[in-house]
Parts: sequence; structure tokens; C-alpha cells
Amino acid sequence: MVYTHPMISYISNFQLRKRNIPASAVFQTWRNVYQLIDQYNKMTKGNLSIFVSDRGGKYDKEIEAFNTAAKNGTKGIKDYLNNYNKKHGIEGSTFFKPVEMSKQEEEEFLKAARDVDYDRSHRSEDKAVKQAFLKAYRANGVGPGDDKLRDAVKKYRDRKEKNDKRAEEVLENIAEMLFSPLFQKKLEHSTPQEIDSKVQQFLA
Repeated sequence: MVYTHPMISYISNFQLRKRNIPASAVFQTWRNVYQLIDQYNKMTKGNLSIFVSDRGGKYDKEIEAFNTAAKNGTKGIKDYLNNYNKKHGIEGSTFFKPVEMSKQEEEEFLKAARDVDYDRSHRSEDKAVKQAFLKAYRANGVGPGDDKLRDAVKKYRDRKEKNDKRAEEVLENIAEMLFSPLFQKKLEHSTPQEIDSKVQQFLA
């Protein structure tokens, strides 16, 4: 098993991929995978080897900064990542697709949503309202009504609050893992020779 620090996983997501997955998914995947070290070890009958990849020390500065931020828990990590993103021009996931409307649909939407209070500058919230409008408009030739559009805003915000809370819990858990002596002990580095020896024993 190859282990890499969560900050390296985060950086790699935005450097090596043509399409970037959401940051929350990067950290959740990291957490979920490395929580299973004991299970992987049992599955391989004690022959699991860990190879710690630090990319030749290329990201030591970022790792140290992340670890320092993690001492302040979720808030520390979030503040560090926000500053890192601004410094490096990282805008987030590339999976977001804006809603496409015809000129007529856009005109009708603006009229239908003019009395609905929502954050028009927030692209995801704006998208949720537009999708709710288009679903009704394309089916009936009219918008769904202010009440339905307000419901769409509420549903989006409730879902976002739930997802944000889950993402914060994941970051909190990662901070705990990084400073856990037991978890760090599981990351004892194996040399290529030791790995090869265990593989041969396992295959024998």
C-alpha cells in the first residue's frame, strides 16, 4: 500500500488531472482508504507493506504547514486551504456545469425569480433555482411559482449545510489521525526489498 500525506493528495488533484474532483471528495477518500489499513493487513494475512511516498520531499513545506494548521482542528485546516487556494489560483472542482438556457427561457426565468430571495452570485445555489424553474417551464410553458422556487432554495441550502458538516467532520478526523501515535505506527515504511520479500512469501 502506498501512503501519501493528505496535502499531497490535495495538491495532486489540482496538478495532475484535467478534471478536478471536489476537495471534500479528495479528503474523504483519503480518510476512508487509510482507515482500512488493519482490514487490508488481515486480508493479506499480515503481509501488508506500507510504502510512504513523500514525492522526494517536494512538498515538505506544504505538509508542515498543513500539520501546523491541523493542530487548530477543522478551522485551522480550512483557513490554510483557503489561503493556499488563493495563492495558487485554485478555484475548485471542474465538474460544475452551468445551466444552459435559451434567450427566451432566460427572460422568463428572470421574471419568474425576481421576487425570490436567493444568492444569485453563488453559482450552485443559482443553478438549483434555475433547474427548478426549467423543469416546470419546459413541461408546462410556465414557471413553477414563487413557492416552488423558494422550496428549491431551501432544499439546496439544507443539502449544502449537511454536506459542509460532513466535510468538516472528515477534516477533523484527518487531524486526529495525523497526530495519533497508533495511526502513525501503522505507517512504518517498508523498503522495496522488504516488500518484495513479503510478496514472495504471500505468493508461495
